[in-house]
Amino acid sequence: MWLDDREVALDEVILKCKDIERDYKKVSSLTDDLLLLHLFEELAEQRKNWVARLESHIRKLGGLPSDIDPEKQVLEEIITHTKVALSDDEHNILLDERQKEEEELKKLVKLALKQKIPDKTRSLLRHIEEEIEITQKRLLEIRSRS
Repeated sequence: MWLDDREVALDEVILKCKDIERDYKKVSSLTDDLLLLHLFEELAEQRKNWVARLESHIRKLGGLPSDIDPEKQVLEEIITHTKVALSDDEHNILLDERQKEEEELKKLVKLALKQKIPDKTRSLLRHIEEEIEITQKRLLEIRSRS
């Protein structure tokens, strides 16, 4: 089934949320910092909730959400683990990587907001955009404390 531009844009946001959720869960095992651990667990759960909500919206548009590429997943995990293993500053590496992922998600949300989408979907995307900005601030605050 072919997706229209609206569905493609939403699907990209869903895929990135799934990717980020998985990453937050995976990198939680790479840190002993309880503050980071709790933050990453909280953010993983939040992204999981976004996925569920966004998937219902894409279905209402007539599309089906995609799933993340397992090969890409493994490669990204290897890269992250290698960066952390080679770094003297695992804390900042993990925060920098998360910050980049959040920025990519924000860009995808902005692209989806440019589409002709239902008001409820637009409202959800705006909420997600606001939450991403809050997350970015939280990540910066934690980084500045170290």
